[in-house]
Amino acid sequence: MKIENHLESYKEHRETIFDWALKIKGLENSQRVIGTHASRAIIDLLAVYLLKRNLIDSGTKINHRWFKSKKVLEILPEFEGKEEIFNEIIKLELICEDLTYGSPKKENKIKEAIFLFNKIEAKLKNGET
Repeated sequence: MKIENHLESYKEHRETIFDWALKIKGLENSQRVIGTHASRAIIDLLAVYLLKRNLIDSGTKINHRWFKSKKVLEILPEFEGKEEIFNEIIKLELICEDLTYGSPKKENKIKEAIFLFNKIEAKLKNGET
C-alpha cells in the first residue's frame, strides 16, 4: 500500500479507538474494539515510518501477527531504535490479542494497551511519519 493508504487506515483505526470506543462506548465496554484497532493502527503507522525511510516498498505487507515474537526482528529491515520499538509493539500485540480474543479483562489491562499505543505512536511520529 502507498503511504497515504496506510495513513488513512491508521486514522480510521485511531478514530475508532479514541472517538468511538472511549468517548461513546466507554473503556470498560471497549476491550475487543481497542485490542483489534490498536494492533492494526500501530502496524499501519510502522509501515508509514518504514516507507518514508525507503526501508520497504509499497508492495511490502506487514502482518500484525508477526509481532507475537522477537522473530520479527529478523524479518524487517534495520533502523535506529528498531529493537526498542519492536519490543514495545510485540508487547502491545500480545496484550491486544488477549483483549480481542480473551475473557473480559480488568480496566488496567485495557489502559495498558492504550498507554503502549500512545507511547509507540509518539516514537513513530517523532521519527517524522
